[in-house]
Amino acid sequence: MKNQLPKSKLFLVITVLFFITCPGCNKQAVSPPKYTFEFQFSPPEWQTAICLPDDPYKTLVDRSGELLYHYSQGGREFGTRISVQFTEDARWIRQDLYSPRVPIVNTFWQADGLEIIEEAFAVTDAAPVDLPAGRDDILLFRLKNTGTKERTINPELIVNTALSFNYKTDIQRVTINDKETVGSSLKMTGLSEAADGIRRIRLEPLSIPSGKSVAFYVQYNNGGSGINTLKSNDAIQLSYKNAVDFWEKKSQLPFNCVEVPDPIIQGLFESSVRNIWQAREIKNGLPALQVGPTCYRGLWIVDGAFLLESAAMVGAGDQARNGVAYELTKQKPDGRIEILASDFWKENGIVLWTCVRHAQLTQDKVWLETIWPKLQLIAEYIKTLRRQTLQNNSKLDDGLNPAGNLDGGIGGTHDEYTNTYWNLTGLKAFIQAAGWLGKNEEAASWQKEYDSFMMAFKNAASRDMAKDPKGNAYLPALMGEDGPKELPQRAQWAFCHAVYPGQIFTADDPLVAGNLAMLEATEREDMVYGTGWNATGIWNYFASFYGHAWLWQGNGQKAAKALYAFGNHAAPTLVWREEQSLKGENFKKVGDMPHNWASAEFVRLTIHLLALDRGSDLHLFEGLPPEWTKPGMVTRLNGIATPFGALKMELKVETDGRSAHLRVEPLTDPSCKNIIVHLSGWTKSSVGNEMILNPAKLNELDIPIN
Repeated sequence: MKNQLPKSKLFLVITVLFFITCPGCNKQAVSPPKYTFEFQFSPPEWQTAICLPDDPYKTLVDRSGELLYHYSQGGREFGTRISVQFTEDARWIRQDLYSPRVPIVNTFWQADGLEIIEEAFAVTDAAPVDLPAGRDDILLFRLKNTGTKERTINPELIVNTALSFNYKTDIQRVTINDKETVGSSLKMTGLSEAADGIRRIRLEPLSIPSGKSVAFYVQYNNGGSGINTLKSNDAIQLSYKNAVDFWEKKSQLPFNCVEVPDPIIQGLFESSVRNIWQAREIKNGLPALQVGPTCYRGLWIVDGAFLLESAAMVGAGDQARNGVAYELTKQKPDGRIEILASDFWKENGIVLWTCVRHAQLTQDKVWLETIWPKLQLIAEYIKTLRRQTLQNNSKLDDGLNPAGNLDGGIGGTHDEYTNTYWNLTGLKAFIQAAGWLGKNEEAASWQKEYDSFMMAFKNAASRDMAKDPKGNAYLPALMGEDGPKELPQRAQWAFCHAVYPGQIFTADDPLVAGNLAMLEATEREDMVYGTGWNATGIWNYFASFYGHAWLWQGNGQKAAKALYAFGNHAAPTLVWREEQSLKGENFKKVGDMPHNWASAEFVRLTIHLLALDRGSDLHLFEGLPPEWTKPGMVTRLNGIATPFGALKMELKVETDGRSAHLRVEPLTDPSCKNIIVHLSGWTKSSVGNEMILNPAKLNELDIPIN
């Protein structure tokens, strides 16, 4: 067995004292960040994917080690659960992964004189395989007798299913749903049945001498070939080694594109990359990035925007393009994009931004030209929406968007701002792209439309500003008198997106300062509280929206703190649920798990703390955590995609900890005017101190730290 992650008992606590300033935040000092990592806010239950990349069989393992199948079938969350029980006094100890790159889920139990380890993994022997033909999942058990006498165990295979069930002693098989089968390396000796579909299949006894170990396995086949000939224990051990080899060497996932010296952040990054590819699926012959394996098993426009961006950033732009192409197939004859709902107007702005950002990261003007007519139609539809607001019965939305769906905490159709935020963002990106393609007259024409749109927004925002209980002036997500009726933080996700990546506000806009102060005032567990669907919980990956907004406003250390808070809400198997309750409260779960918009956001925020494009400049280390600058530590970006070409850079701290050597390789795109290295927050240089490098040359320099 191998476990490359630090155990929960090992943690790092480093407090860095300095003042942080934020353009647009009145230069007020905020509390110094504390960087602590021990997964102290993990949810009390979780589920982890063990399936292969692009796998249509999204096998999950829960906290107890059960295999989970048939989501939302048989009137239950999971129609089938598979597990093994050894003794009634077995106590769950912990669960972790073989490594961040290898989704073998290890679950540990202890009983009186007995240690039990379960290793759950998907067989990869034939990978890449014709996955629709079927594959096997394995529960490999290792039992050690820690007592002084020989012990006999009577294990039971638990098949808990609401679907059709058939047990055949003669062939030693259980059949579920008329096609999926379960077998064991131990002989099945009998069946007892309990209520609610729980069947207990007795397995032959296991005798374990004192101080010795035994192993056996359970094999689940998802309906294809392979189960009819049970493998030997030696063959299963080989399958285990093959699975490790596949994920570490053959999967060819971009694990090495980012290297940071915090092992848990690195592990979360690599696990996020893997989870994105595990959730991906082949549809109509093309790989489609998806949000999750259960209730969000599909591509949503807003979630997909950031999944596609993160995939392109780590070097898979060619694969991400298929997802962009898929989004454009949803365009209606009148130009609009409509997937989630007819009043989810923001899908238009989101698709505009997605296409432009993808073209920038892949540096592909030719491709952008080929889809330009589609983008023009989307922009025209945004203009149509604005005209509709002058003809309807509401005065609140004039010049903006008609009443629409907010999402992210507030349901129903309302006069609101989330659609406006994103359609302003999309139109701004469209104008930028027009200039990039040399369509200067078109850009100038659309700039007038954007200016009119923005003026209407400013007028409405001035009308609707409110104050939170702590006196912070903020703009509610809902317009008019309905706004203050909701918690101030509800549905503020789109505001954060309007700050970044939208970039629709100036750095000193008091609206941004007020909204961020309002959000900061809600923080619990270092996260914004109550902004999602659970008014008394945490929307985990909102931490990235929030962190990006602070980063764009110039407070990189606040953004770095958000990354750590985000990570501390992951499960020990390095995955997130969309939303969860505060630690110690009655647990409410919202959304999918693993939730891969969360994975994408962890990838994005980790990279952007180190490298962020701002117009024609590339900024480095705006959010570099000081913990990453201890003696001998190395931070690398190995070809991360930027609008200026692939970025390869290395920051290596000398062994005495007094200075660091920075190496930045030349960028290929001459549109980058400067590389700006930020020194505040991780060196003794004063706040705002920067170094400017030539992006066309190899830059190597030593930077004093202490």
